[in-house]
Amino acid sequence: MTDYDKTYRPEGDEDALAFVRRVIAEQPDREPLRIVEQLVEIAVAELKGRPCEIEAAVSDKRMKVMLRHSGKPIDERMVWLMGDHTDRVDYCPDGDTDYWLLTIRRDIPPLFVTRR
Repeated sequence: MTDYDKTYRPEGDEDALAFVRRVIAEQPDREPLRIVEQLVEIAVAELKGRPCEIEAAVSDKRMKVMLRHSGKPIDERMVWLMGDHTDRVDYCPDGDTDYWLLTIRRDIPPLFVTRR
């Protein structure tokens, strides 16, 4: 995560969705990041109550959310759906364990000023 300015972790017993909402709320350019909240909501629903670890990294150019869980993988169709709605989604086994790592990246487009 060397390209990122700040790393966030949940505070106390903050759940994944509340965590992502808080991180997005702290960003100056929130609007392009709102889709990340929806994608995390889909992922959490797919996990059906299984515990997961979550963290986020943010720069002025992008946000990356990493969600790590054990057990059965998320349905690959849901991962494809997530990939269709953001800039990049990676989902793979996390090492030689029974853990899986879902990474959702959303780029923050620069503001363009146009003349009329």
